[in-house]
Amino acid sequence: MEKQPSFFGQFGLAIKSYGKAISFFFEKGLWMYFIYTIAIGCLLTFGGMQLLHALADWIKEWVMSYVNVDSDDGFFSFLGTALNVLLAVGLKILFFFVFSTFSKYILLILMSPIMALISERTEEIITGKIYPFHFGQFIKDIGRGVVIALRNMCIEFSFIFLGFFIMWIPVIGWAYALFLIIVSYYFYGFSMIDYVSERRKMGISQSTSYVRKHKGLAIGNGFIFSLIFAIPFIGAIIAAVIAPVAACIAVMDVDSRK
Repeated sequence: MEKQPSFFGQFGLAIKSYGKAISFFFEKGLWMYFIYTIAIGCLLTFGGMQLLHALADWIKEWVMSYVNVDSDDGFFSFLGTALNVLLAVGLKILFFFVFSTFSKYILLILMSPIMALISERTEEIITGKIYPFHFGQFIKDIGRGVVIALRNMCIEFSFIFLGFFIMWIPVIGWAYALFLIIVSYYFYGFSMIDYVSERRKMGISQSTSYVRKHKGLAIGNGFIFSLIFAIPFIGAIIAAVIAPVAACIAVMDVDSRK
């Protein structure tokens, strides 16, 4: 039995697993899963951004309709123009920040069916163990993926809401901002690892305990997932299919040492 890797060992292993996942993905013919992800990724990226721009413009117009700045006075005219620009830019920046966080969870929910299949197929290829397809179990896997994503999203947004108060405190606020970033990585990786946990018949509480013991794997997986997701247009598509493969490879690597 090998010694279990430390936090940083797990983190490094999760990073390396992405390199293995990319070659594994194409060598084993898993590229076909891109077809579904392209459709969902395009819908999420373009549809979501258009919706947020429209919402930001609507709120700006609504606010400006209640602000009486029509005046020949140059100062009030300047004030009205400045407020209009501030709302136009500020709202879109705020909504983009919320969307960039929220959209990852929307992706995890919408992509739950395909990510469950990708993770299962990866393990089948590596171990040779075949998981017979059962429609009822497949629906259960999808439901669990959605529950995990919603659970993690609610917890993360609770931390974000708390951050609106803490971030104003010098030093502590800056450290908390870094903490929020790490938390997001942890929860994204959690979702990927849970597909493996589910196949091992772990309950959600058991899966949570497993991920806590392997925080380095979760954070490392979520870190690369977020980096790939940030690539314009194609990031969401690539992240959704590569991350569960990388998570499965990393978990099996760690568990094989026990």
